[in-house]
Amino acid sequence: MGFFLLILVLVELLTSRWNFWSKFFAVFRSRKFNTVLSLLLALFLTGAGFTVTRSAPVVNRVNIKIRDLPPSLDGFTIVLLTDIHIGPTVDQKRVKEIVEKTNALHADMVAISGDLVDGFLSNLVQPTLPLAKLRSKYGVYYATGNHEYYYGDTNEWLHYFTTKFNITVLHNENRNLCSSSGDCICVAGVDDFFTEKLRIPGHHMDAERALSGCSETQPTILLVHQPNGASKILRNTKKRIDLILSGHTHAGQFYIVWFLAYLKNDFLYGHYKIKNRDTQIYVSSGVNYWGPPVKMLNLCEITLLTLRA
Repeated sequence: MGFFLLILVLVELLTSRWNFWSKFFAVFRSRKFNTVLSLLLALFLTGAGFTVTRSAPVVNRVNIKIRDLPPSLDGFTIVLLTDIHIGPTVDQKRVKEIVEKTNALHADMVAISGDLVDGFLSNLVQPTLPLAKLRSKYGVYYATGNHEYYYGDTNEWLHYFTTKFNITVLHNENRNLCSSSGDCICVAGVDDFFTEKLRIPGHHMDAERALSGCSETQPTILLVHQPNGASKILRNTKKRIDLILSGHTHAGQFYIVWFLAYLKNDFLYGHYKIKNRDTQIYVSSGVNYWGPPVKMLNLCEITLLTLRA
């Protein structure tokens, strides 16, 4: 209803600005016409948005130039998955489709930057099972999003991901991924920014700890679910961070809320280069959606990032 009313107001504002002959265009100023037009527009946009969420995610390919990237790691590929939101409307079939499309990219690494699940573990065992087949050369790495803290014990989910699917949980931790020549990339991840409000024992966003094992001489990638969390980290640490991988915003998800998402988040969607430091941020629009199963065109994405020297 709120969506319909907003469309109605927009149409009324547009038609009220027309200054042609009033008699000829009287039909466009009628309340009945505006109501019908609003309804049709709302139905069209909702239908188009629903079609997007029912279609396979698009693959968005992005090249990222990294300072001092060793030649042996030039061309290193990362599949970024965010905001899968496995839950009531994201079923096993959809998860299987995402896993198969990811595996077909044959990436060196898979990064899951938060909001993997949206519910209690007891209700989502079956829908999550396809995650067991998620593959890449150097493994699958994951950091929490805010939705992992909404349902029960977050530690239960983290243990499940590790033991059931062999996903490496970066709980303010890091791992070194090394090529056969000995050149390494440090991959780190932090707990979600939301934990600073929740005050859950053992969970808080701690970039200093997450980056503590990363050398200043090697490329460093950091998984941070929320762009606003990334902003805070960049303000508070001088440690080397070459690339931050985020999600959360859904790129605004739908037309009528896009501007609100733009105002609320420091980075909304896409590739950003941070001034005054050698850090880049990529904010994914997310593989799926949150709430109503509607999304703007081409905004259900799997991102394939290629690191370049």
